[in-house]
Amino acid sequence: MHHKHTRMNSTLAYRALIQNTRFTTFEVCVETTSLFICAHNNLGDRTLQLVHQLRNDIKDYIAKHDNFLHALSPLEFDPSAPEVVRRMYSATAKASVGPMAAVAGTIAQMIGEELTTYSPEIIIENGGDIWAKVQEPAVIKVFAGRKAFLGDCGIVIQPHDTPSGICSSSGRFGHSFSFGKADCVTILASSASLADAVATATCNRVQKEEDCVHALEYACTISGVTGAMVIYWDTMAIKGCIELTQTS
Repeated sequence: MHHKHTRMNSTLAYRALIQNTRFTTFEVCVETTSLFICAHNNLGDRTLQLVHQLRNDIKDYIAKHDNFLHALSPLEFDPSAPEVVRRMYSATAKASVGPMAAVAGTIAQMIGEELTTYSPEIIIENGGDIWAKVQEPAVIKVFAGRKAFLGDCGIVIQPHDTPSGICSSSGRFGHSFSFGKADCVTILASSASLADAVATATCNRVQKEEDCVHALEYACTISGVTGAMVIYWDTMAIKGCIELTQTS
């Protein structure tokens, strides 16, 4: 089983801790996009081309639509936008957040979809947001920063549930903007674009422990979301189809 750490950390040092006998692993970093990829062969050159293409599409669109970058609520869908932007529009409309809330998950998913042409299994992580397509079970390790959840909790990803998105948001870690105070919100969904957007929206709803259950209920009402988890201090709340396992 492949163990993968999901930690929103600026150094991304957790990537060196992956125990791997199944995948070739490689990293591709371009400005704020930092990808860690597990595949059956090194696809770094192709990944780099895709990253530049997607980033340029987004930057060119922002240059003509400056409200796209800073909006905190959904914007009207633009059918003439590049595909990456259209996906961000669609996902964030479902979660009632601004379009940039889905950028990391959307990039991960679109690159992952392309790379499956060259590798039957792909796990691609973009700053804590993951798109996965696997043929054997994989375990994504959860890191929330609190002693109660350090190093012993993972989410099992079953092949029949993929391709899927597994995305996290935090009010304590990472560079993403959040109104919430959860240590970690993780969303499983049919797409990484949707999981990313819903993770942001769900985290925004957690200001205190009592908010965890209501936040989960909100997340699981959104079509395409299959499971949700909130960690707030020493409390973990789960709803939907999330299979946990103990990790070493």
